[in-house]
Amino acid sequence: MRIKLIKTLPALLFLIFFITCEKEKPQGLYDPDYASNPVPVITSIDPPESALAGIVEITISGNNFSPRVDENLVYFNKTRADVLEASPTQLVVQSPNLVSDSIMIKVAVQGSVHFSELMPYKLIEGVGIHGELTDFDEPYGIACDRDENLYVSLAGKKIIRIAPDGTQEDYTTTLVDKASAMKMGPGGTIYYVNVLKYMFRIPPGGGTNEFFATLPGGVYDLDFDANGNIFCGGGGNAIYCVKSDGSSQTVADYASIYIRAVRVFNDFIYVAGEYLGADVNQVKEGVWRNKILTPAGELDSNELVFDWGKHFDATQYHIASMTFAADGDLYLGTNAPEVIIVVHPDASYESLYPGVLEPETYALCWGTKEYLYVNRRGDEPGKKRIIRINMLKAGAPYYGRQ
Repeated sequence: MRIKLIKTLPALLFLIFFITCEKEKPQGLYDPDYASNPVPVITSIDPPESALAGIVEITISGNNFSPRVDENLVYFNKTRADVLEASPTQLVVQSPNLVSDSIMIKVAVQGSVHFSELMPYKLIEGVGIHGELTDFDEPYGIACDRDENLYVSLAGKKIIRIAPDGTQEDYTTTLVDKASAMKMGPGGTIYYVNVLKYMFRIPPGGGTNEFFATLPGGVYDLDFDANGNIFCGGGGNAIYCVKSDGSSQTVADYASIYIRAVRVFNDFIYVAGEYLGADVNQVKEGVWRNKILTPAGELDSNELVFDWGKHFDATQYHIASMTFAADGDLYLGTNAPEVIIVVHPDASYESLYPGVLEPETYALCWGTKEYLYVNRRGDEPGKKRIIRINMLKAGAPYYGRQ
């Protein structure tokens, strides 16, 4: 009897072990009773088809999204976008800084085991470095011709030309160290100034510079009107009108105002400047305008357009440049943290592409299409670059290059 028990004992122990293991077998990750939330669905995207990378907000409409921002995951290819607003039928995201014409957007929602179907999209460069400037270059005045070539004055009597594809070449030299401002004139002639009481010009295609006009006072910036007159201003505290023969005259007095920017728009000459006088009641810095009354360049009285000091600290931050969009928006290039200020026709204002642009803006020039070119300066050598901004709209005419 004892022998029989010993023989059956191993089998009995194996049976007990097998039963115990069966009871302790771990459960799988898949829960057959789990009910997934509905699959997110994308029905439309605004702007449709494409948007500027890293700049604009994109609205994704559809179904089965979460009303909680942190429960929605939106991917542009493998790049996750920041979700700014969320509802069950709409997500607002910040476009990621991903430039590509073959992007697939997909949405995942916590609680749903599946992504949405893929939606094709394009992200276009909104802000980028244009040209091949180095840390040793010191850019100043800029001008754009009818073929979208950009001309840049560099300290050291040098002007380079940057083609639309960003490649650059030496163009010519200047008679002075640099041009504080340049404008394209009729036939491709470049006109430039440099604080002095003179205006210079460069013949089409480059070549030898020449003195063009002797002015009543120093000038910092210039612009053409529709009649071929060149209006300019600077440290002379006045606006001068220069004729095609090089003769000039004072057409508006701006006592104690150092003019840093000049722009013609819709039969008005606009100037931006800083008041350096002692009158405490005078606007310390701003934008003024004068209506152009005759083809000869006679002007109406000064009219304040924008009081810079009402909105910004005029003791630290200043307007350095100015241009217009075709729709009447005024763009002010500054050294303020907001970088470029957009003043709308109703006098409201906002910063351009907040958080994307860096100070400081020395010069602005709109191309023939939708690009705004910026000479970005600063204390750090690596910040001194030409920036190209896709504005998605046209600039106002530059009459000299028509």
